[in-house]
Amino acid sequence: MKPLYIWLLSILVGVAANQPVLALEIEGTWTLKAPQTQNTLIRPNETASAAEAKYSVRHESYTLPAVTLTDAHGDQVELLPFLATEGPVLVQFVFATCSTICPILSASFSSAQTELNQFSGGKHRLISISIDPEQDTPEQLRNYAQRFKAGDNWHFLTGNPDAVLRILKAFNATYTGNNKMFHKSLTFMRAEPGATWRRIDGLLSKQELIHEYKQMLGLPD
Repeated sequence: MKPLYIWLLSILVGVAANQPVLALEIEGTWTLKAPQTQNTLIRPNETASAAEAKYSVRHESYTLPAVTLTDAHGDQVELLPFLATEGPVLVQFVFATCSTICPILSASFSSAQTELNQFSGGKHRLISISIDPEQDTPEQLRNYAQRFKAGDNWHFLTGNPDAVLRILKAFNATYTGNNKMFHKSLTFMRAEPGATWRRIDGLLSKQELIHEYKQMLGLPD
C-alpha cells in the first residue's frame, strides 16, 4: 500500500472516530432527492409534494376598517362599500417601485384578466392596494396600471399611511419592521359580500390563480 494512500486513510479514520455525532446530524438532516435536472435537498420529514408546493390556501374571516382611500384617478373611495360590490373580489398589496414580488403578483392579475372576466360575467373586481402611499401618487398608480395593461375591472388604491396600515392589520398582512421590501406575497379573494376570504400565501402563476378562482366559485377545472 502506498504511503500517501495510508496517510489519507488514517486522516479519514481519525475524522470518523472523532466526529460521529456531526456526521449523523448532517446525514439525518438532509437527504438528496432523486436525480432530476438539478439536485434538490429535502428534509427527512418533508414530503416531495410539500417541498414542491408554491403556495398555501386558508379560509379566513376579516373585520376590515371603514377607511377612505384614493384611486388612480384621484377620486375618493370608501373601502367597505367598494369591497361589498356584487360578484367576486380579489385583493393584493403592492407598491409601484417594487422590483421583487410585486411584479409577479401583478402579473398573475394581468395575465388572468380575460378568463376571470368570462367566469364572472364582468362582475368581479381586482384591487391592488399600495403599501407605499407616500410615494405612490395617483399618477404613479396610473403608470403602474398601464405597465400591466390593467382593464376596467382592475382598481389601484392608495391613501394615507395610517389607513393603509389599518387595512394591512385587518388582513393580517403586516410585515416585520418598516422595510416594505419584506412584505408578504398574499392574494385574497372572496366570492361575494359576506363570504369567507380565501387567503393565498405565495406567488401564483396565471393557471394557479384561475384554478383557485374557479375553486372559490365552485366551477369545474
